[in-house]
Amino acid sequence: MKKNKILLIYIIFGLVWVLFTDYIVSLYVPPESLLLFQKLKGIFYILFTGTIIYFVLRKIEELNSSKEHKEKLSTLINSMIDFVNFKDGEGRWIEANNFGLKLFQLENVDYKGKKDSELAEYTDFYREALIYCESSDEETWKNGKVTRCEEIIPIPDGGEKHFDTIKVPLFNDDGSRKGLVVIGRDITDKKMAEEQVRRSEKLSIVGELAASVGHEIRNPLTSIKGFLHLLEEKDQSNKLYYEIMSKEVNRIDHIVGELLLLAKPQKLYFAQNDLKLIVSDIVSLLEPQANMTNVLIHYDPKEELMIECEENLLKQLFINIIKNAIEASSEKGNVWVKIDKESAETVLVKVEDEGSGISEDFLTRLGEPFYSSKEKGTGLGLTVSHKIVEQHGGTIHFNSEEGVGTKVEIQLPVKHESKRG
Repeated sequence: MKKNKILLIYIIFGLVWVLFTDYIVSLYVPPESLLLFQKLKGIFYILFTGTIIYFVLRKIEELNSSKEHKEKLSTLINSMIDFVNFKDGEGRWIEANNFGLKLFQLENVDYKGKKDSELAEYTDFYREALIYCESSDEETWKNGKVTRCEEIIPIPDGGEKHFDTIKVPLFNDDGSRKGLVVIGRDITDKKMAEEQVRRSEKLSIVGELAASVGHEIRNPLTSIKGFLHLLEEKDQSNKLYYEIMSKEVNRIDHIVGELLLLAKPQKLYFAQNDLKLIVSDIVSLLEPQANMTNVLIHYDPKEELMIECEENLLKQLFINIIKNAIEASSEKGNVWVKIDKESAETVLVKVEDEGSGISEDFLTRLGEPFYSSKEKGTGLGLTVSHKIVEQHGGTIHFNSEEGVGTKVEIQLPVKHESKRG
């Protein structure tokens, strides 16, 4: 259509030129000079139209080159696994790759020419994140140099993505703002790996401690428990004190037992077990404790759910998690235990309470040995729980809100990893 229009303009201009110049020549040029003027007129027309055509073709070539470069740039940034964004001096988006648009749920938004705060109106979930990006960009402009920072972006499934973000401000010769290049590399997996290494190192230290002193502590504890029992039988007048001492000795014994579970890995024997029955046994075991504080456990076992697991370890896991939920609940509180088969390969166990909840500071450090919000807690119970889940090739996730309660989600594979094929 554009080519046809240019051709039509050229034809009209040519006809107007020929008719108009012929008319002028016939009025003012004498007959003996008519042939010379006709030649000059033709030469001028050729030079003039040739110059116009040259500039038009040059412009078209520049536009095509610009379009080609733009397509190459678009292909390049869209092939990157990083978030890439180009902004002008006013903070308006010029170009962004598909990864970035998908990250902020802006795939179907005409984003070009809009600021972060304007794009925030198109997505409720990422509204605050986009507004923060605008203020962060302003800090980069003020610094006047390349900045690097770690940014955390929430994602709809409740998790977070960590980005190593580099921002490059560009300035005109007069010092005014020209543009901003933003590149964010997803380092979520790296952060998880670092956290896993950190946790493993702590577990290794605890394991070495357990292996070296665990048995040495348990042996004299056995003697102390025996003598306490004998003294209690002979001296009834101090029975209350003996009972307190026995409880404290049993607590030490329990801690040592948890330490020994973190020692050098023992041989695990995975077999087919009904997860429904395992959880039912633990619920039945802990119901008396729940009844003592008027806490009601809601558990509706469904059909048989066979998985490959180490039965005793899973029982230990569910004792730790459900017991924590009971202890966190206030009087006349509720604890819900649910089992769902997510897919043919995984099952999900949820334990939810209406307790006091966990603060964000504690939540990020759950599972670390010797870190607990309980007055007499050691943190080893959740450390052991994390290790058991890890040994089964599963995941454990905590969601909590202070004053509302805590939800624990444990995902376990139906088949043990070594037997998957």
